[in-house]
Amino acid sequence: MSDMINNVKTINSAVRTAMLLGITGFVGYGGWMGYDQFVKPGFQAKQALADLESMKAEFGKQTEELQRIERLNDRLETSLKLLKIDRRIANVKILEKKLGADGQPYMQVRFSEIDEAGKPVGTPRDFTIQGEKFYVDGWVTTFEDKYIENADELRSASLFVFKSIYGDAERPKDGQRLDTQTSDQSPPGIYKSDRQSEFEQKIWSDFWKVCNDREQQKALGIRASHGDAPYVLGEEGKTYQVNIRSSGGISLKLIDE
Repeated sequence: MSDMINNVKTINSAVRTAMLLGITGFVGYGGWMGYDQFVKPGFQAKQALADLESMKAEFGKQTEELQRIERLNDRLETSLKLLKIDRRIANVKILEKKLGADGQPYMQVRFSEIDEAGKPVGTPRDFTIQGEKFYVDGWVTTFEDKYIENADELRSASLFVFKSIYGDAERPKDGQRLDTQTSDQSPPGIYKSDRQSEFEQKIWSDFWKVCNDREQQKALGIRASHGDAPYVLGEEGKTYQVNIRSSGGISLKLIDE
C-alpha cells in the first residue's frame, strides 16, 4: 500500500513538474512574444527616429553648404559676366531735321543699341527732340567693396547705362529715358540673358532703386563714378555712334554706313 502511495506521489510530482514546466514555457513564450511584438518595435522605433533626426541634421548641413556654394557661384558668374562687357555701343540716326510750326528746329532720331559685331540688341526706338544739336547722357556705375560682404570679385566690374537723350533746346532733366526700369527690374540692353542669378537680380534691383538717390548709393556701396553727355550738331540722314567704356570715357562720333 505504501508503495502505491509513493507511486501516486511520484506521479503527482511528475505531473506538477510537467505542468510547471509547461506554464513556465508558456509564460516565457508569451513574454518573448510580448517583447517581440510590443517592446522590441518600440526600441526600434526610437532608434529609427534617432537615426532620422541625425540624417535630417546631416542633410540640413549639406543643404546649407550647397546653398553657400551656389551663392558663391552666382557671385562669380555675375562678376565674370559683368567683366566681359567692357562697353556699350549704340547708333543714333537722324531721320528728319526740320522747323516746327513755331519756327523752332526739331529732329526725329532713331536710337539702336548694337553689340561689338554690329548686330542689333533689342528694338530700335524713335524720339523727337528739340534743337539742332543732340546730347546722349551716359552713366558708368562701379561698385565699392562693401556692396556685399567679401565681394572682392566685383571691384573691377562696372555697369554702363544709356541714361537719356535730349536736344540743345531742352533741359537735361527733361531728357527722354533710354535705359528704363521695367516692372521686373530686369537688366537693360546687352546685359539681358536667359538666366539671371539671384545675385545679379539683386544688383539690378538695387541699381534701379538708387540710380537717382545718392544717399542710398553710398549706403549700398554703389557709386556713379563717371557721367557725361557728349553732343553733336546732327545732320539729316547721318548716323552717329555713342560708346560707353569701362574706363568711363563716353564718345559720340559720325560714322560711315
